[in-house]
Amino acid sequence: MIKTSCIFFIALFVIGIIPLETMGQTDTLPEKSKKISLRDPEDGALDVSEFLISPKGIFPIPIIITEPALGYGGGAALLYFHPHKGKGGDNISPNISGVVGLYTQNKTWLGGAFHRHIFGDNRVITTTAVAKPDVFIKYFGNNNEFLSNNPVTINLDSWVAHQGVKVRLRDSNFFVGLNYTYFRADVSLDTIPGRPLINLILNRLKGTSTISTIQPKINWDNRDNIFTPTKGFDTGGSLSYNAEWLGADDTYYALNTYFKGYFPISNKLYSSWRFDGKFLLGDAPLYAYPFIQLRGIPAMRYQSDNTLVVESEWRYEVYRRWSVLGFVGGGKALDSFDNFNSFDWAYSGGTGIRYKIASAFGLHSGVDFAWGSAGDFAFYIVFGTSL
Repeated sequence: MIKTSCIFFIALFVIGIIPLETMGQTDTLPEKSKKISLRDPEDGALDVSEFLISPKGIFPIPIIITEPALGYGGGAALLYFHPHKGKGGDNISPNISGVVGLYTQNKTWLGGAFHRHIFGDNRVITTTAVAKPDVFIKYFGNNNEFLSNNPVTINLDSWVAHQGVKVRLRDSNFFVGLNYTYFRADVSLDTIPGRPLINLILNRLKGTSTISTIQPKINWDNRDNIFTPTKGFDTGGSLSYNAEWLGADDTYYALNTYFKGYFPISNKLYSSWRFDGKFLLGDAPLYAYPFIQLRGIPAMRYQSDNTLVVESEWRYEVYRRWSVLGFVGGGKALDSFDNFNSFDWAYSGGTGIRYKIASAFGLHSGVDFAWGSAGDFAFYIVFGTSL
């Protein structure tokens, strides 16, 4: 999923409903039976594997939003699957087209369309998306002492377009890619009664804002499962270049590095780890600065030029397809590493329940309950891994 700034947090609603870029890493899919069953023939449990194998036609997906920065909400996506086979005649991940609509408690809404296409035997994957988001989200001032306790609401009345391509290098676990994203928004902010100086600064941030970014990226991925991994690594990085010559308002760079590791401790206990670093070089629009992304912490709650995050999750299989898990994480948002110790850590933790809903894909789904260090609480509907 795309997670480098608020612009991609917004685009996540469009191209993050299902893992559009990573789904193509599945080499082959099992053969589809003549009659679709929602029961696993081996254990008789509820299982949607046969339904997901090379589906054809329109597939509706309900969406539940529990992001604390936006409030509760929901929507739906209509997906059209285009099944196709590889050179050897095996079923491979289908091409997918879709439309999506969302609405949340704080009046944020989005409408969009997307298409994911595979060329060859999962060698080249392209993702195209266009959306109209109208987002209301709290702004905590990028380490501003007053705004961190008295946030104001930003409205981003926007258009976003995204085009990405990802290529596997021969038969290796290395992937290289290139994304382009265009984002244009009419930005408005609330004012604070009795604070004329702060309101003067906030008024200067209003107006039309344009981001136009190219992003080369590389990653190495040998996970045993792209949906709910139990073993392997996914690590890589990307460099975003926002340029005036591409039509953007400003020129700046953003570097994103990450590591995700999955370790089986026993035949029932699994450990996952995530390390993430985002670094901004130059001046970006206020909504495009990196922010800490952890369950239990609202989006853009802790935001600055640089962010560092570490998170760990432990899952234990308690009975047949059912698992319980616990997780904890911490992060820092800081404007300079010279004064690293002067910035506080933000923490979150929680617990969750999982059910293996599609055994052929190793896909687990469930719910997480998370608490943040600032007193925030959130729950999340999860399909696949949260790390």
